[in-house]
Amino acid sequence: MSSDLGEDNTKSTRFDETADELDNYQEWTPQDVAGFLRKSGLGDYSEVFLKHKISGRLIHLLTENDLKDMGINIVGDRLRIKSLTNALGKKKRYDRRAKVWWEGTERIYFSDAQKCCCTFGGCCPEDPSTYKLTTNHLKIKTVEPRRIGCVRLPCCNDWSVNNVDLSQVVDVDVVGEPAPCFQRVCCCAHGKGYVEITTESPGALDNDDRIRLSLEKHEADKASELILANIEECQQTWPLGMATWFGPDIL
Repeated sequence: MSSDLGEDNTKSTRFDETADELDNYQEWTPQDVAGFLRKSGLGDYSEVFLKHKISGRLIHLLTENDLKDMGINIVGDRLRIKSLTNALGKKKRYDRRAKVWWEGTERIYFSDAQKCCCTFGGCCPEDPSTYKLTTNHLKIKTVEPRRIGCVRLPCCNDWSVNNVDLSQVVDVDVVGEPAPCFQRVCCCAHGKGYVEITTESPGALDNDDRIRLSLEKHEADKASELILANIEECQQTWPLGMATWFGPDIL
């Protein structure tokens, strides 16, 4: 090993998959990868990675045999490089899990006029539910208002979060509801779109137990398409994840 690395050889090769320094690593060029190796105390192999054109899109795919084929014969160094590539692989999975594909807000009223009347000109506002779609889950945050009799308090409300596991979803439907005729004529009100989600949980086949998202019509169509796409992706990768944890014999 050359001595020009100095103290770099003592640097740790352990990284947190959420670390900012690993952001956008898949866009790294071979030169960026070489710089990453130098910062990690493995600068002796930077030229090897440049020679084999290992970019950020490829580095996390390297296997033990690949490293041997590249001429990296020292076992300790191969283990250190694998530690780095494993961290990058974790970063990729973390980014995918955490990525937000869609966000929406519950549509409570058909028109601003209806909202103004129902909230007494905004003095008693309603807190709509919020929706957030990630790769594996649909997060639904619902506000549960406190009331004194029939009067809704404008503060001190409870809230709950329902994290819907997309691998358990069996059906997604969209149902439209037109605005009442009076509001359409007098207030130019638009209709609502409901995204109805059925899971494998007990009783989910009962219409009253379905999860319902209330949105504008065009937003409901968009949301359902994104949810269906993520469900398909999630349910395709679920058996692979199970095989990783429990072995291929369960499949």
